[in-house]
Amino acid sequence: MLVFKLNRMSRQDRISAVEEIALAGQLAEQLEKPGMVERLVADLFDHENAHVRRIALNAVRRAHGYRQTDLTQALLRKLLDPDPWLRHDAAWILHEADLDSPQIRAMLRQLAGPVMLPYDQARARANPSDALLQAQVRARQTLDVLLARQTAKGVVAKLPYASGTVGHTHMRRRETLKLMFERHKERGAKMRFKLLEAGGNKASPMAGAKPGSAPKP
Repeated sequence: MLVFKLNRMSRQDRISAVEEIALAGQLAEQLEKPGMVERLVADLFDHENAHVRRIALNAVRRAHGYRQTDLTQALLRKLLDPDPWLRHDAAWILHEADLDSPQIRAMLRQLAGPVMLPYDQARARANPSDALLQAQVRARQTLDVLLARQTAKGVVAKLPYASGTVGHTHMRRRETLKLMFERHKERGAKMRFKLLEAGGNKASPMAGAKPGSAPKP
């Protein structure tokens, strides 16, 4: 019933911040029913009224609706919402939902723009009504968490090659060459080269050999 009521609101209808919070809480309680999250996304996420869109987005965050269905694409659309508060909330939910992908990182980076932490984070605290700055800082915080997680894991491990594939053959060859190199290194083996005289193919004595001594075969 509440979804239907909100869906009938026009672009000009105004809702106070207090009403937004109250309605989001009421709506979140209804999202426990099967299929309600999908209906909410379909009916309200792209509503013409920004207040309604934000109520729907915050209801999903409160009810952890991202655990019921995949909201990745819907949240990515909200990162491009005309209202910066919607972009802020979308970045917040992406963080809470622990979602990550190259596309998510690219769009978070685009939203964050030139902001730098912690300097702009302090500016955001001093200017709580600056919606765009709040959205940029939230996007930067979410992106930094994803990047830090990747750094902590180190280089992303590749899946092993299947036996018999070209990749597996090349990997085994690299391992063999590495082992041979290590063995030669332990024995102190040195590479020796023959020098060719200018204008001919006649080999000169090897570097380091005494004059007059013939090179060993």
